[in-house]
Amino acid sequence: MDFNKLHIKPRKTNGNSIQISLDLQGTIVIAEGPVIHLLGYHTGYLPGKKFQDLIFDEDADKLAAVFDRQTDRVKFRMYRADGSPMFADAFIYDLYDEINELKGVRLKIYDVTSSMEQVNTLIENEEKYLAIVENARDVIFIFRDRKILYINDVAVEILGYRKEQLLRMDYINLFPEPDRSRIEEYSQKLDTEASERCSCVAALLTAKGEKLICDFDVKKIRYGGSFAYMAIIHDITEFQQNLDKLTDLNREAEAASRIKSDFLAVLSHEIRTSLNGVLGMSNLLLNTELNALQQDYAENIRLSGENMVEIINDVLDFARMDSGKLEITNEPFSLQTSIEEVIDVLAFRAVEKELDLIYFIDKDVPENIISDALRLRQVLLNLTSNAIKFTESGEIFISVKLLDRHDDSATLRFQVKDTGIGIESKRLPHLFEPFVQAGNATSRKYGGTGLGLAISQRLIRMMGGEIWAESEPGKGSAFFFNIKVMVPVTEEAEPKGGEEVAELKDRRVLIVDDNETNCSIIKKYIEGWGMTGITAGSGNEALELLDREGPFHLAVLDYHMPGMNGIQLARKIRIRGRYENLPVILLSSMDEGMEYPTDLVSARLIKPVKSKSLFNEVLQIMTDVQKKAKQTKIPENQIDTDLSKRLPLQILVAEDNPVNQKLAISLLNLMGYKPDAAANGLEVLRMMENKEYDMILMDLQMPEMSGMDAAQRIFEDYPPEKRPCNIAITANALLGDKEKCFEIGMVDYMAKPIRIHELQNVIEKWGTLRFEKRNCPGGKAEA
Repeated sequence: MDFNKLHIKPRKTNGNSIQISLDLQGTIVIAEGPVIHLLGYHTGYLPGKKFQDLIFDEDADKLAAVFDRQTDRVKFRMYRADGSPMFADAFIYDLYDEINELKGVRLKIYDVTSSMEQVNTLIENEEKYLAIVENARDVIFIFRDRKILYINDVAVEILGYRKEQLLRMDYINLFPEPDRSRIEEYSQKLDTEASERCSCVAALLTAKGEKLICDFDVKKIRYGGSFAYMAIIHDITEFQQNLDKLTDLNREAEAASRIKSDFLAVLSHEIRTSLNGVLGMSNLLLNTELNALQQDYAENIRLSGENMVEIINDVLDFARMDSGKLEITNEPFSLQTSIEEVIDVLAFRAVEKELDLIYFIDKDVPENIISDALRLRQVLLNLTSNAIKFTESGEIFISVKLLDRHDDSATLRFQVKDTGIGIESKRLPHLFEPFVQAGNATSRKYGGTGLGLAISQRLIRMMGGEIWAESEPGKGSAFFFNIKVMVPVTEEAEPKGGEEVAELKDRRVLIVDDNETNCSIIKKYIEGWGMTGITAGSGNEALELLDREGPFHLAVLDYHMPGMNGIQLARKIRIRGRYENLPVILLSSMDEGMEYPTDLVSARLIKPVKSKSLFNEVLQIMTDVQKKAKQTKIPENQIDTDLSKRLPLQILVAEDNPVNQKLAISLLNLMGYKPDAAANGLEVLRMMENKEYDMILMDLQMPEMSGMDAAQRIFEDYPPEKRPCNIAITANALLGDKEKCFEIGMVDYMAKPIRIHELQNVIEKWGTLRFEKRNCPGGKAEA
């Protein structure tokens, strides 16, 4: 068969193409196929129309190719009926008549719109990504098999190489020798492991030989038809240099902080060692027979020493907070007990100035809370001590109320209010700054470091709260602080404000006090227990109430009232017929020192009155229950001369300072002990070889061998049954010392200056355990 003699006959149109026949003037003669589907026109609409009217103006030049017989295929854009474009791919056929004369052309047109859109999208994306890469501020490499395939212009600018140099280079040569092996390891991992990405920091060499510290982010990509790696490299040289400087500065700061801590330790040791002698000897002196003038001098020495201890504690606390070495601990405790401990410490000072020191806790405040009891007491001591210092007459009122309560937490507001000199409003914003008081004149008159409020503010903030003050000159001041505390699941079930007691219900109580606040507080206590309280501000007013109102089942009388004191009022009550047996509770200050007549007074309470103490007395009186014997508390500076009889112990005093050694021995002698003495740790160890001791009072800082080292040796060399109770005594009362002592086997810790009651308490506590250990079969009791 001769294929050259065969005629070409185009296939008929199908679903994805149309055929349009044009005459030589470009007019559409025939339109066949799915015209309406591809272009949106009806088939009968197109004949007679100019084909060029369907072509985009930008593609009009391509229409000439249809008639110039230079190509058999052309691509152009056509308008659909709705005006949208259709990308056309057209095959061209010439049309001849019977005598072989050209009469027109036929176009077989395919819709390639979707393919062209994809191509255009790819082109746009490539242009967009290329623009991003070329304008990026980071170096970008694409490499494969250690050869650089692509590099952006930033790399040329930063590294200083020509682009052709980099494209011919083994990229490993861009790294300094120490980093090359590490970079090769990363490359091998990327090649052999499933990881698609890795990051590292390494140095890059510039054309000038300079090292740039860079952050590398390497990712596996497809490039040129196969896998390659793209590295985005960020220059962090300046950042690393600044970081190195900061690291050096931090090391210097830590060194300075250590020096500061060491200095504080030495300062604390030296000052406390001296104060130990001053306070100890003054206490010994106060236990001798002195005339009134000598007693006054000795007491002034003791008070001055105590003031110095407070100042040193303030300075050391502030320094510890400044260096971040003071921590907050959370433990359960009784809020009321903590406040009463503060009252106990400051009651004598308030009585000396004839001030009423009062407290009240709202009935809905939880009795037991979880917080830092030590720091809370420290803040209350600071605020209350200041209030007493700056108040000449009137009262100090401590109160606590509940702001918010959830199942296991509560927000409490504390207030310490006084009737003192007050503070000018312009000074209030600066009140909590270090070394600031209410004014220079105030500082000169009242003394102090000016650190108490600054320390209080920092402590409250460490506990998650805030503190502020309100005041007017001449009208007193009020200090407030809020803290959030946790509440234990179980709370104490003792009667306190708000809990009625059957034995007391409906009893009527006469409350007489010239201080209105004190009257109000006692009335709230009384009514909280189910009783009825009626108040009077003077003896005469009370007598009028007795005549007018009644009956009364109990009277609570303040002793110190103008015009008629509590004893005088009690006598006048007794002669009023029906009240001749009325029980009377007398409230008096501790300095009044009188023996109250038992025929007039059923009980006496020391002001400030504690709610639990008042409740116990009221309940005992009202139920006619015999009172329990109350053990009289030994004053803090009174020596228990019978202690050695109750607890016969062999005691060794280890102290290098002659004055402090003499003080400790003298105190122990007055308690009935005959202690031995050593001047350093080596002497302690030698003496223990010849004698068994029950207790060692060990100074930590001694020459030749310190107390810490000696305690460590004792712990290591002696079994528990032969080991004495080792009590640490140190002037270096800094954070962490106590823990260190316990780690090396010491059982207790005392900070200088040593106070008589503290020493007696330690001997009582550990001496008792020592005897229990001796008498316990098998030696199971720990000492």
